[in-house]
Amino acid sequence: MAKWRCEVCGYVHEDEEAPAQCPVCGADRSQFTLIDDGDGSVAPPVKDTTTTATQRWQCAVCGYIHTGAESPDPCPVCGAESAQFAPIDSPSADRPDVAKADPAMGDDQRWQCVICGYIHTGSEPPETCPVCGADRSKFVALEDLAATDSDTEKSAPAVDTPLPDEPRTLPFLDRYRRWIDIAIDYHAHPIAVHIPNGVVPITVAMVLLAAVFGWSAIGQASVYNMGFIFLSMPVVLFTGYLHWQYKFGGNMTDLFKWKIICGGIVFGLSFILFVWGLFSPESARDPGFFYLLLHFVMLGVAGVAGWLGGKLVFNPKR
Repeated sequence: MAKWRCEVCGYVHEDEEAPAQCPVCGADRSQFTLIDDGDGSVAPPVKDTTTTATQRWQCAVCGYIHTGAESPDPCPVCGAESAQFAPIDSPSADRPDVAKADPAMGDDQRWQCVICGYIHTGSEPPETCPVCGADRSKFVALEDLAATDSDTEKSAPAVDTPLPDEPRTLPFLDRYRRWIDIAIDYHAHPIAVHIPNGVVPITVAMVLLAAVFGWSAIGQASVYNMGFIFLSMPVVLFTGYLHWQYKFGGNMTDLFKWKIICGGIVFGLSFILFVWGLFSPESARDPGFFYLLLHFVMLGVAGVAGWLGGKLVFNPKR
């Protein structure tokens, strides 16, 4: 059975033909590329023959790319109005709502980070991506990506590292690729990470109440909350690893490095505090300074991890 990938959101569809519309982001079938036709060969992407206009528009809020004579209203992904779209096939187009390059740079070339999708305007790509921390070799000129009608024939990018033509593979996980694609398409990591992140501040508040007002029952209950956090963290870390490897190519930029470190710290502290409270109930009923301090450290680290994830999802204004 053939596999088709949506070039807008990455959704993978298995059928003899590409769907008329992507069920995730709403892109039409012209945005699907055949990545596997079932016998090992790859055919050119299917194009919607009803589309007569070739102008491409990019949403400045979420990065969605629309093909048509006019920009859509609203964006089918994030709901932004048509004024938030800029033509990407015409670098000279003047749009008041799109960030302009510094006049000293000389032109309005637009560069896109192939790791996180951030778009930079200027004569050259930035030294590092302000969102994910990737170096300038990970930027490609948007006009280079839009210059070809076929996704199987990419023009040479203006930087050293080209956009990869094939999806990333990990031999020890590829047998589960179908389930991994589903997990990524339906945002398994953001869902998983919000569960313990919602419990962490409640747990810290319970421990603080036990320390200030001597509410021993609340302090003991916080131990069970901490156990829940500890047991949920492996799911958070595993789904995060899958998203990092398959959605972002496993690139170890500063953002991903610190997200991994923060996840490891939260996991380690949740284990320490759970075991501490379980085997020393008096510490939970009457929290001491160090016991309370570790809870606040975990809350702060979880907050930093959430902030980094927010940077990745909600890019700066384009």
